[in-house]
Amino acid sequence: MLSTCRQLITSAPHGSRALLVRSYATAKDITPSVQATRSRDGSRKEKLVVLGGGWSGFEVLRGVDKNKYDVYIVAPNTYWTMTPLLASAATGSLEFRNVVEPIRESCDQAYYYHAWCDRIDFTRKRVHLTPAYPPAFQSPDPAFGGSEAGQNSSAVPNSRGGQESSYVRVPHRQAIEGSEDATHATARKHDDKPNETWDSQEQGRSYALPYDKLVIATGTYNRTFGTPGVRENAWFLKDVQNARSIRFRIMECFEQAEHPELTDQQRRNVLSFIVVGGGPTGSEMASALFDMVHNDIRRVFPHLVKLCSITIVDAAGSILNTFDKSLQEYAQKTFQRDGIQLKLNRKPVRVERGNFVVEPDGEMPFGLLVWSTGNTQGPLVKGITNVKKDQTGALVTDDQLEVIPSDPSHAEEVQGVYAMGDCAQIEDHALPATAQVAAQKGKFLAKLLNSQGASGESFKYQHSGTLANLSGGRGIAQFSKGGKLSGRSASALWHSTYSLYMSVSWRNKIAIPFTWMLNRVFGRTLSRI
Repeated sequence: MLSTCRQLITSAPHGSRALLVRSYATAKDITPSVQATRSRDGSRKEKLVVLGGGWSGFEVLRGVDKNKYDVYIVAPNTYWTMTPLLASAATGSLEFRNVVEPIRESCDQAYYYHAWCDRIDFTRKRVHLTPAYPPAFQSPDPAFGGSEAGQNSSAVPNSRGGQESSYVRVPHRQAIEGSEDATHATARKHDDKPNETWDSQEQGRSYALPYDKLVIATGTYNRTFGTPGVRENAWFLKDVQNARSIRFRIMECFEQAEHPELTDQQRRNVLSFIVVGGGPTGSEMASALFDMVHNDIRRVFPHLVKLCSITIVDAAGSILNTFDKSLQEYAQKTFQRDGIQLKLNRKPVRVERGNFVVEPDGEMPFGLLVWSTGNTQGPLVKGITNVKKDQTGALVTDDQLEVIPSDPSHAEEVQGVYAMGDCAQIEDHALPATAQVAAQKGKFLAKLLNSQGASGESFKYQHSGTLANLSGGRGIAQFSKGGKLSGRSASALWHSTYSLYMSVSWRNKIAIPFTWMLNRVFGRTLSRI
């Protein structure tokens, strides 16, 4: 049937293709969801739907037995992201393709839907989805960021991981100056406006996907604590698109500082880089930025490096609070030695365009502000009412990761529904929202589903240790049995762990250390692409 649809579309006149494309898209979307396949013993396979392509969802996808389940994964990104390496990608020590794995290539014998989940109908066992791809030929606007401050479920996410983005590219002023009757519309390129066929094909419609078993692993959003202006003026570091936007902005700041009419104070303002949050993500971002500036940007802009400043701002009294006190002190001394400023016990007031207001310091000008202060639940999880939640809004599960109903009357509705990752916690056994926890939960659930619950095992987290990479080729490591490591050996352990052990494909296991070696010898590429 689908091959017939393709032939009709290609042979039909241009004006009538829109209707045929709609029909083809409808047939293509619903066909996998209504066809029941058979397992090796002839019994009907259960439909397993996984919401989310992060650490938990990706591990379920890789580990579950496709001979027992028809597996569907729903994710707004077509790739899985190695989140601990995002700071490296944002500062050019790794390429963006080095920190992602294509979901489709990992979907052996599984279906993938590039979509957002708007809501879950537990009564009818259906998830309602909205396509996540943008309209044709239009680029996401990187000027907005994702936070907990409201998400339009029908909107398409922008390149920073948020919503409410304009997908109409504003032309450069040079494209409209010099002509009295030039407008934003006439200055647009021809390809910026999709035609009727592209409109009907790519705008998409919401659709429903039935399930027998459901895994909720949708992750979390950046928490702004209600600070005004964060969403509009700060950068986040949740996804590879965030990293791409940050790298572009770093180099843009140095290009702007080259303007011959700027004073030194104005250059200092635009070359002020602020990281809000002193956890592992924020500390590693500041460290990677320091290495980028002092190892590579120094070669291109030697006269500007002395005007550059990097500052970590945190509401707590110390950084890297998940580490032992001695390792925290080592990290602080490392930052102080390298000139990375630490402003602790500070209260963010608001973020303006190029200006961060904190108490008690007042105004802090910046060219780039990266916000990394914690997580909050997304709109899908917030909208679920028949599942028990903890004080943070996370879904509560039992020790086999099956959700607990908020009321006994909902017990049958949520049977066979599992939750894990940052959006869920085991009852009376809260665990940190780390990639290590999420990956272990994903592997456990895949084994549990393969045994169809016969094993009766409970999830037990095995802590392997905690790593953080610092500036100047140093790092810190804390092991599960109390051992500690700091300095260059800890940095080497960090690099080997994330390149060889945690990476999924052999391509990246080879490409990541090779790219680090190339940059060590020749320097990283500083092109603003």
